[in-house]
Amino acid sequence: MLHPVSLIIPFLILLPNLMFFRFQPRNGPNQAEEKGSPILSAAEGVGRLGVFIIPIFSSVHIEHSYEVISLIGMIISLLLYYIGWIRYFGRGREYSLLFAPMIGIPVPLAVSPVLYFLFGSVVLHSVYLLICGVILAIGHIPNSLISYKKDV
Repeated sequence: MLHPVSLIIPFLILLPNLMFFRFQPRNGPNQAEEKGSPILSAAEGVGRLGVFIIPIFSSVHIEHSYEVISLIGMIISLLLYYIGWIRYFGRGREYSLLFAPMIGIPVPLAVSPVLYFLFGSVVLHSVYLLICGVILAIGHIPNSLISYKKDV
């Protein structure tokens, strides 16, 4: 069964990315430069595809305390993600800000969406979203760390 309301979950993560496509970093790396490991990039791509498609097949559940706690985790993760994007856009779209630590969290623009989707898997009661969130984490976080270390 399809649950279009559940598409709000990936849409909220996509919002700042839509602005990013229009406002690229001022000093980003060459397109020809390798981003990271091809295996990690493949995992990142599979995970990303899954976390954006799977929510439409699950309904939101906020009846039990663990679901409410997960929803709070989603909100905190989303706020951290938006703060990271505000920092990027507000400080002149410096490439390094896409990966620089924030409040002690390494690569917060990679960690926060992963946490968001992992918490979302609880709210949606979706094992598939959990699996895709873990796959996304396996690819996205290490690739972001590689990009950060190249820039430092």
